[in-house]
Amino acid sequence: MKILRTPDERFSSLEEYPFEPHYTNIKTHDGADLRIHHIDEGPKDGPILLAMHGQPVWSYLYARMIPFLVKAGIRVIAPDLPGYGKSDKPAAREDYSYQRQVDWMGEWLKENDFSNLTFFGQDWGGLIGLRMVAQDPDRFLKISMGNTGLPYNPDVPQEVIDRVKVFRESDLKLTPMSMQKEVKQMDGKNLSKDSSTPFHPALKFMYWQKFCWDTENLPIGFINSSMMEKRSKLSMMGQYLLENLGLAKISPFTSI
Repeated sequence: MKILRTPDERFSSLEEYPFEPHYTNIKTHDGADLRIHHIDEGPKDGPILLAMHGQPVWSYLYARMIPFLVKAGIRVIAPDLPGYGKSDKPAAREDYSYQRQVDWMGEWLKENDFSNLTFFGQDWGGLIGLRMVAQDPDRFLKISMGNTGLPYNPDVPQEVIDRVKVFRESDLKLTPMSMQKEVKQMDGKNLSKDSSTPFHPALKFMYWQKFCWDTENLPIGFINSSMMEKRSKLSMMGQYLLENLGLAKISPFTSI
């Protein structure tokens, strides 16, 4: 497996991120060395918070929270998932899977021998971290989640898997707006007027998957803003146009 590494200079002079880097090397399924970065701030004898980020951010997500937590006597450990931030990045999209992220981070956890943890996971940090909790529960004391869940379902019908694959390979072109419209329908209702077509969240989540798969440069700032801010449609469209032209400023919260 080919592995890429973001040069250190890409992180130089990064505002509000003065944290010393910590690195852990693990072995991948094919024997390659994968280096995973994490922050370790606060008193070594304090209660430990393991804070895991999701997509499309990195440990910078917690940069403004860490000083308050440390001041309260909490030791904060915040890793970058493989493919994000200062962690190594397997080069091929096919190298990534839900299970591999769980395996990689599980090995990272064991290699550092962290225990007595309070876990907080956001987005994919929760999806991956909750699997880590389930397979190594003795290392954890408490669990908190934000905008996440545990949708692990190894018994998804083959029909659904086939539909997702066909959809991903289709020529349909998605925009952030058309993608979000579909994903917002993951509410448990039928996917069509045909009552014989049962709802399955994968058949809506596949719009996000395809959008990420087909988009070379994700408009991260636009997506984050559309989810977290109340803005007019005209303002949002203006930002989307600027991002497409390469004129919008990149947020440091975005994975590099």
